[in-house]
Amino acid sequence: MEQEQLRNHLDHIGQNLHEICKEIAEVLILVHPANSHIPATTNSTPLPVTNETPAPAIDEKGRISSRQLAMLRKLCNEKLDGNWNAFDASCKARFSKALNYLSTKEASTLISELIGGESHGYKSRSAR
Repeated sequence: MEQEQLRNHLDHIGQNLHEICKEIAEVLILVHPANSHIPATTNSTPLPVTNETPAPAIDEKGRISSRQLAMLRKLCNEKLDGNWNAFDASCKARFSKALNYLSTKEASTLISELIGGESHGYKSRSAR
């Protein structure tokens, strides 16, 4: 009984951690937009320029990096009407694992396909 309770607690923690990671990815997208090299049109005080530390090419155990996950979320919002649950389900069907457990190579393939316009079963806005 104690093992089952512990397993339930750990599952709950894992689910909450997953949600936190998704929220952080969304914040990163908002803070570091893809077109950050385009000057702002408002009369705001410029921020000091800092060199960003590049993310490692391979995350722990070769799993998807936070930047890849953030990019997939952004592309899902842009190309797939933001239907993250359907996108995650189709990735589970294709790779037999959830998005958070993809390898960096699998995530890179998905990103390339979404940027290149290949849908591989995902409904895009242009297909509607």
